[in-house]
Amino acid sequence: MKTLKLFCSLVLAAGVANAQGVKFSADQPAAGSTVKFTYDPKGTNLENLADVKCKSYTFFSKTNPKDTKIELVKEGAIYKGEITAPDSVTVVGLAFSVGDQKDEAPAGYVLEFTKGGKVPAEAYLNEAFLYGLAGNYYLGLTIDPEKAVSLYKQAFALKPELKKKNLQQYLSLEYKADKDKGTKLINENISALSKLKEPKEEDLSTVIGLYSLLKKKAQADSVKIILLKKYPTGNYAWGDDMNALYGTKDFGTQEKKAADMIAKFKFDASKKADADKLNSIYGILANASIQAKNADKFELYAGKVTNKQSKANLYNSFAWPLAEKKENLELATELSKKSLDLIEEAKNGEVPVYFSSKDEYIKSLDRAYAMYADTYALLLHHQGNNKEALAYQEKAKAYNDASGNERYIMYLNLTGNKDKAYAEAEKIIKEGKATDSLKTIFKTLYTSLKKEGTYETYIANLEKAALEKERAEWVKKMINIPAPGFSLTNLKGEKVSLASLKGKIVILDYWATWCGPCVASFPGMQKAMAKYSGNPNVVFLFVNTWQNEENREKLVTDFIAEKKYNFNVLYDTKNAKDPSKFDVVSAYKVDGIPTKFVIDGDGNIRFKAVGFSGSDDGVVKEIDAMVGLLASKESSK
Repeated sequence: MKTLKLFCSLVLAAGVANAQGVKFSADQPAAGSTVKFTYDPKGTNLENLADVKCKSYTFFSKTNPKDTKIELVKEGAIYKGEITAPDSVTVVGLAFSVGDQKDEAPAGYVLEFTKGGKVPAEAYLNEAFLYGLAGNYYLGLTIDPEKAVSLYKQAFALKPELKKKNLQQYLSLEYKADKDKGTKLINENISALSKLKEPKEEDLSTVIGLYSLLKKKAQADSVKIILLKKYPTGNYAWGDDMNALYGTKDFGTQEKKAADMIAKFKFDASKKADADKLNSIYGILANASIQAKNADKFELYAGKVTNKQSKANLYNSFAWPLAEKKENLELATELSKKSLDLIEEAKNGEVPVYFSSKDEYIKSLDRAYAMYADTYALLLHHQGNNKEALAYQEKAKAYNDASGNERYIMYLNLTGNKDKAYAEAEKIIKEGKATDSLKTIFKTLYTSLKKEGTYETYIANLEKAALEKERAEWVKKMINIPAPGFSLTNLKGEKVSLASLKGKIVILDYWATWCGPCVASFPGMQKAMAKYSGNPNVVFLFVNTWQNEENREKLVTDFIAEKKYNFNVLYDTKNAKDPSKFDVVSAYKVDGIPTKFVIDGDGNIRFKAVGFSGSDDGVVKEIDAMVGLLASKESSK
């Protein structure tokens, strides 16, 4: 079991929003007040789509926001909602979506709140974070370095002490907005920091970061030597040592490095910060011992982890592969049960700071419990205890993936619950979430329960219903946006352009070799390609992106060859001004992979699908539904 180039000074965020589909009942309201708003999707990429959802992101003095679902009331074509903001609020951003499709208004829908009648510095700081780094992820807005720079300057003017802490991020945006100006500012700040008689650790760390922005590795490394000598047990040294520990492949060498770190930093386990660092070290060693297949070492290091969630995750990570391989079942079962007990205990503990609410924390624990219950159920099944296995699989049911569903039906069948197994399997098949193995069990049940008619006719009708349901869902998500053009090189060195495929339906799949869900979806994509291999009007393109390794081409070529896929893989190009970005994936505003786009014969994006649907059949049905809807439209032209 197991994402407008130039703005004049700072136009009020509410004013921008009003111009693009949102009207707030107040511009720059007081913190702690309730603000009503209306949303008109006309002119946005959600126009004509049903079932619009809204989520608010509330920012406080720091950048980690709290997200809240907002109930919308529809009146005609207009949606109405309200924001109830706490006293500590600085900024609220609204995100509107239909399924995986976000409203991609360039300026976003962002509202500043005031304290004492004035916008606080932290509000501008949080807006700079949105427009400079994370606004596309949270709100669907367009990243705008120039605007982010302006916002940082306003924050610094109000609170000069904020500049030092945010200097590197601010200068990185100055560099992105104007490379020459940014380079000059970075060098000026390096010069100023280098003149300090007694530089603090954060000063030297900033200099390293600034040299890195300019890609001056030698200079950065020379400052790093000074910093580590002057502050051998500081935060930078800790991070540097952790990176080295994590990257060490030999388990014995890794153990020695860990012991040296513990002796060097002299952690006090009674202090939370030190206890957290020890948990991190022992967690790395416990995970490494799984790879080394050393059960004794695993129990030693996992036993030293005091964080209940982390320990539960380690126990499940150890137990799951053993459950899959039917190995060392006694130990795996013992640790798997402990993982469940630890999650239950964690529910009574303190809510970690990275969760915005107790409810969010409990939901996270419930998801973890379901995943670990699936592991425990499989281990019980291997030992012949199918009744108890079923009880735990029931607890995992709400979060089951395709293989989890299959195990649930199997346990029902094995415990004599054939009628329920049949009904549940039928429901899963209708939803288009069945694996081939589940269908095999269903066929056996169909025969043993002596159902009328032939199995072949009945399963065909079920699958037809699943496809119709899938199509109905995709009709709601259908969009119509011009697809950005591209011309990229494939594995054979051939140029492939979108323009050359006019008149055809194009499935564009963004992926990377390191992306687990991308790789998991590929068997299904291979099946889909095979299904449409005889249709010259349907083309599959797999765009490799966000792959930063120096041996990228060999890595990708070897991967495709090893898996024996016959994909037409294209290499996304790195941006000339900012090599950390890739051109085509940025043009398509992708913030997570795998992401698929289905483009019609006129060159318009009609569908966007994010993530892996969970099974090979699910992938095929997803493609069938989207292509089927477009094929009927193309043939009617």
